[in-house]
Amino acid sequence: MINTQNEKKIVYKTMKTILLLISLLGLSLEGIGNINSFKKYPAIKNYIANLQKVHKNKFKTIFKDGPIYTGDGTAYGDARSGGNCLFPKDEYYADMMYAALNNEQYTNDMGCGLCAVVVSDSNPYKAIRVRIVDKCPECAHGSLDFSNKAFKKLTNMEPSRVKITWALIPCNLKIAGYPALVKTSLIKFQFKTGSSQWWCQVQVFNTRYPVSDVKILQNGSWNSMTRQQHNYWQANGNVGTGPYSFKVTQADGTIIIAKGVKMAIPDNDEGSAYSTGTQTKVLK
Repeated sequence: MINTQNEKKIVYKTMKTILLLISLLGLSLEGIGNINSFKKYPAIKNYIANLQKVHKNKFKTIFKDGPIYTGDGTAYGDARSGGNCLFPKDEYYADMMYAALNNEQYTNDMGCGLCAVVVSDSNPYKAIRVRIVDKCPECAHGSLDFSNKAFKKLTNMEPSRVKITWALIPCNLKIAGYPALVKTSLIKFQFKTGSSQWWCQVQVFNTRYPVSDVKILQNGSWNSMTRQQHNYWQANGNVGTGPYSFKVTQADGTIIIAKGVKMAIPDNDEGSAYSTGTQTKVLK
């Protein structure tokens, strides 16, 4: 038991020193990764180091503790559809280099569409690039559940459990020998099957970073939409017959205003129908 004020001060100073050392040494804490895990890849390490310099200033609402994370890497098969993010399967499963994100970051950081460069700390083989298309309910913070193909590329092993470190990267980046996944600056809007002016859910995808906020213009006002667990954003009340205007904020604070978006509804929730409208980037 701490009995005196001086003892309390000593404990407080000791804890501050420990936390400072952890920060300076780049040690892992609660799923936060160490940049030195990428030391075999100087170009990747340098790029991530530059991301670190600006991360805290740009990432205000989601992935605030990044951009580097650590956890377990597992694998769950080579499904070609059915991910919890409900992205268009023809586009998002094309190269099969995908992963499911742990429940905490999927839910709190709205991680659908996240792109990451990954290395294995316990079974190093090659650095890979993946995109998040699904949720791993049982995975802890920092952990990823890969497609079998991605796991094999990462470790040169059959599915098992390994230690990994990964960094959040923009999806329009060519890295680790993999092409950019987002090749145009236009984000895409797909309305959920069953949507109408009376009940409307919309998916926002093809973004550089995960989407942190979506607003729809109703009666002259920007009204917030609510993200659902299946990664659609739901409007409140009558949205009219369209076309529509949306204000989309990405994890790094980038804001895109899209006007003239038509109600594109696919045959199923992983179809390829979408609308873009006319888009403008807004500087904060």
